[in-house]
Amino acid sequence: MFKALSYLSLTILLFSCGTESEIQEAQIKYVDNNFTIEDYEKKEVYIEMRDGVKLYTAIFSPKDTTQSYPVMIRRTPYSCRPYGDTIPGKITHNQKMLESGYIFVIQDMRGRYMSEGEWENVRPPYSFEDENTTDEVTDSYDTFQWMEDSLPNYNKKAGVWGNSYLGWSTLVAGVSNHPTIKAIMPMAPVTNFYFEDFSRYGICAMNYFPILNAFGVAKEGNVEDSWYTIQDSIMGYTSTNDTGAHYYDFFLERMAVKNFNDIIDSNNFFWKNISSHPNYDEHHQKRDWIQYLDRVECPTMVVGGWNDEQNLYGILNSFKMISKTNPNAKTVVGPWTHGHNKRLDSLYYMGDIYYGENISQTFQDEIEYAYFEHYLKGRGEEPNFKVRLFDTGNKEWLELDKFPTLEDGSITYYASSNGNLTDAPDPENAMNYVSVPFAPVPFVNSNRFSKMAPKRYMTEDQRFVEGRDDVLTFKTAPLNGDLTVIGTIEAILQFATNLEDADLYVKIIDQYPEDRAPEENDMEGVDFRGYAQTVRIGYIRGRFRESFETPKKFVPNEKTEVKVPLLDICHTFKAGHRFVIQIQSSMFPLFELNPQKWVENIYEADNEDFTSAQHTIFGDTKFVLPVQ
Repeated sequence: MFKALSYLSLTILLFSCGTESEIQEAQIKYVDNNFTIEDYEKKEVYIEMRDGVKLYTAIFSPKDTTQSYPVMIRRTPYSCRPYGDTIPGKITHNQKMLESGYIFVIQDMRGRYMSEGEWENVRPPYSFEDENTTDEVTDSYDTFQWMEDSLPNYNKKAGVWGNSYLGWSTLVAGVSNHPTIKAIMPMAPVTNFYFEDFSRYGICAMNYFPILNAFGVAKEGNVEDSWYTIQDSIMGYTSTNDTGAHYYDFFLERMAVKNFNDIIDSNNFFWKNISSHPNYDEHHQKRDWIQYLDRVECPTMVVGGWNDEQNLYGILNSFKMISKTNPNAKTVVGPWTHGHNKRLDSLYYMGDIYYGENISQTFQDEIEYAYFEHYLKGRGEEPNFKVRLFDTGNKEWLELDKFPTLEDGSITYYASSNGNLTDAPDPENAMNYVSVPFAPVPFVNSNRFSKMAPKRYMTEDQRFVEGRDDVLTFKTAPLNGDLTVIGTIEAILQFATNLEDADLYVKIIDQYPEDRAPEENDMEGVDFRGYAQTVRIGYIRGRFRESFETPKKFVPNEKTEVKVPLLDICHTFKAGHRFVIQIQSSMFPLFELNPQKWVENIYEADNEDFTSAQHTIFGDTKFVLPVQ
């Protein structure tokens, strides 16, 4: 992936064109180390921010002080444990970077664990409007300034990385534009909690209830251990009983979101903000971090996976925004689920689906390591691509100049009352289904308890719901040739309901041939004949079909256009497979139920508000696919 200069050839090159001091600096920089964790020592410091708040920071530096090193930093809300002199068993997930020699820094964010100050979830950049205020942008900048001024053996070149919330703090560091930041790698970054994680396009992700207290309960003083409670024991979940209560039944018995207050702390300010702001109002809008990312100037590589069940929205949209103004923006989207690019694997599976061998190891060795070595040590070449995407159907990597759009090529399928996907609309056709909140469509074929969304649902075999009366399924004939879809599929439903509100879910499915032969790395015990693999799921609360800011009732039984948002895919539907669409109005208990009659704020709905509704999909409903 990259070609490194030898120490000797680099020295000759520098003697021909550099000053003596530059040569000496480069000679130190280019020493080939082979460090182990035993070659590092730990130091704990409190870095003072501009408002006097002190942030706990752990620094792991090579014991060899004859060299200078770049910094790799993570800023986290999840604790820098272990505190004290103990060095953790793993300083970093990337072994080659450990061996090469970096100063690894990890910091408790403001208001978390051993850091002072007040915590605010995805704190907006208040300093953009008032330079006298502080936020995570100023905290990032002040941290990098302290390191530049005070950190021994630092070469004044810093990289920032992290996954999920740490992906967000990585983006924030990029927004700060401190001059010592030379490269960042946000992995599966949080960017907008209205559209990812706890809320999905206006629908509450109730499956996350057990962990909400970790994000919205304030601590008192500096603490080494968690101060919030995770109320999973209410569900029968214990360390010795990881099945817990019947998953589906537990949530269904309570039904309305307001009936989970024994799980969510009464002082949880994050939940209060979610439940009191059901619409995409100013509170949510100023916490949309996508809008601030055009400020990122340093080289940026956004990393994530197509099967990320939490932050695929942030992965795709952060890169697309940064790349508009930053020519040094890149992205890698693999087959991974949330954070799995940081794991080491041999054979990689997500759910039942096999994707390949040593995918994460290859990424870490040939892309991640090469990227930071180039920008922070001046070694080798940067990875030579703009957009690197894993085709989840062909199980191979593609390198592109940009994400394709419908303007680059498309085909359109229409829903037909005979269950087919056709190439012509039939507006007179109408397909009805009844959505019953008291028997909602399950989102996984299991009653096994999960504290968060079980990752396997992103590739789940959907045949378990195909025969239900409240699920509409549409299929192509077996494909005559490969169909490669890269980009955003448009799902434009022509819809009606006999009530005033409805949730709509659209699933993109790859159905295997009925005569599909077993393959070497098939998941043991799984029969893939006719397997209906989930490729993408899109969803929207119908009241937000025109605006997330201003909800609007459906006029009963009036045909209405509803565009269901779908995030990009990169998938080849192979010859002999079928392209399949499923439409339904619940995915339970991953997402809360819609009462279906109008309730101003669904977070305040009572069980008595829920009622069955008849929904209609018309034959001019269409799906537009960006194809290669």
